[in-house]
This record gives sequence, structure tokens and C-alpha cells, in this order.
Amino acid sequence: MIDLVKSEWIKLHTVRVNYVLAIIAAAFPLVVVILVTALSRYPEERTGNDLVGIVNGTMVLSALLLGVVGALNLTSEYSHGTIRTTFAAVPQRANALLVKALVAVVATMTFAALTLLATYGIGSLILSGRNANLSLDGNGRTALMGLVILCALLSLLGYGLGLLIRNSAATVAVLVLWPLLLETIASVVLRAAGVDNPLPWLPYQSAFAMLNTDAANGDPSRLHGGLYLGSVALALIVFGIIVNERRDA
Repeated sequence: MIDLVKSEWIKLHTVRVNYVLAIIAAAFPLVVVILVTALSRYPEERTGNDLVGIVNGTMVLSALLLGVVGALNLTSEYSHGTIRTTFAAVPQRANALLVKALVAVVATMTFAALTLLATYGIGSLILSGRNANLSLDGNGRTALMGLVILCALLSLLGYGLGLLIRNSAATVAVLVLWPLLLETIASVVLRAAGVDNPLPWLPYQSAFAMLNTDAANGDPSRLHGGLYLGSVALALIVFGIIVNERRDA
């Protein structure tokens, strides 16, 4: 098992596109937060929760990019045929696929946490130097943890889609279009059906409740949003593993 984990880690950090996506995922929020905090008017009125909102708002794109990494971590093996070598070395396909998902989600959470700490830390230094009182309450700290969890869930979602689609371009397209198009259409349909607040029914969008700094509870709540998206990602992975057990590599 340890050798399998090492093998998957080598695969993950030796793919060039993963480095490119990771650099963008880290650089984008860092640059935006530096600009916003340095150019913000009335910085003395900013609070720690305000900074959390800025950081989380910019790192939503980072979370999506890390979801793409989670997808490509698997689909690239199918595209290049190396998945056959993996399954030949580990005949229990489920074990190989689960370890690959585990390595991806641990790497994603670690990277997201480090990026978050660096971005929030630099933003804090800039605002503190401009006389801001960056008091941070429990909601703010929970929202920061929620962002790391969101990154992990999107990584698992991309991985689950990759198990079923097996094509890099198609998987990335579905992952990106899910929030931009599919859930938008679903929202319109639900409203037409008489649902006043369709947000709790949309797994991707409801998960953003985890980033909320205003209140511990909402509609949907943080717990609902995280569990809903997590359940969808888990269902895709379980179904994808079952399908891969029965399909040719």
C-alpha cells in the first residue's frame, strides 16, 4: 500500500500541467488580495471577516482549478494508456483508484491550506500596516476551513467525473460547465416549478455556504452545503469504481 501511495504521488507531482494549474491557483488569489488590500479605501474600517470574504471570493477559482487537477490526475492515465500498467501492477482496481483519490485529496487540501495561509497572511500585513483592526471571529475561522474543504470536495468531484467520462477534455468541460450552465438551468427549472429558493437543491452552489462569514446558519447551512456536494462526489466515485471494475481499461 505504501508503494502504491508513493507511486501515485510521483505521478501527481511529475505532470507538467498540474504545476501550471497549481501556480495559477496560488498566484491569482495572492495578486488580487494584494491589490485589493493595498488599494482599498478606508482600510481602517476593514475587519478580519472582510479579509476572509476577499480571500475566499478569489480562491473560488483556485478551488475549481484544483478540481481540474483532480480530474486530470486520472483521465491523463486513460488518455495515455498508462492506466493499464497501473491495473496490471495492482489487479484490485478499486484499491488503485481509491489510493489515487486519497493522494489527490490530501495534496489538494495541503496546497489549498498553504495558499490560504499565505494569501490571508500577506493581506493581513498590508491592512495592519494601514491601521485596520483585523479581529476574526468564529464565523471567519470556520469560513477559512470551509474553503479548504471545498477545494477537497471539488477535487473529489473532478475525480469522480473522470472515472465515468475517462476523457480529459470532456471531464474538464463538464466540471466547468456544472456551476456555470447545468446548475443555472436547474435553478430556472426549479423556480418555474414553484421552488422559491432552489439553492439548497444545487450541490455545487449550495457548497459555497461553507464560505459564508455572516452567520453560522443559513439557507442552505454550511453543513448542508458540504454534505450535499460531498455526497454527490462520493456517489460519482463509488459508481465510477463499479463501472471501471466491469469495463476494459
